[in-house]
Amino acid sequence: VTRLNRKEGNIPTSTIKITFKDVNNRNTFIHTGLQVDSMQFNAEATSQNKKSVQCFICLQYNHVTKYCKTKQQICAKCGDNHRIEQCTVANDAIKCNNCKGKYLGTANDCPNFLEQEKQMLNLINQYSSTSSPTITT
Repeated sequence: VTRLNRKEGNIPTSTIKITFKDVNNRNTFIHTGLQVDSMQFNAEATSQNKKSVQCFICLQYNHVTKYCKTKQQICAKCGDNHRIEQCTVANDAIKCNNCKGKYLGTANDCPNFLEQEKQMLNLINQYSSTSSPTITT
């Protein structure tokens, strides 16, 4: 059980987050809510972020720039160690840093991105209600 705080000022809110290890217990809790003494509190499932996160320093997946251990910026256009603004590679020589395909390293049609997205959806579905699986669009 965790109390959620506001982003500005880190002020506690009246909302709490309860994490369950068991999907059945989670679904029962969402259905019945929480009763404390004579007070009844409704519960609702959180909406999940369905997009994979990608670092804009190293262009790898599963972490964001804030937590990147790489110090050198990787160019999304050619995969070399410089910022995309400094890239001199022609548009017909674009190369994805993740799969070496002919598109930017931030492209949503990269097979590595699609695989990361699939893994994310599988994780969401594993811990979500079995009656409403998440599907890609």
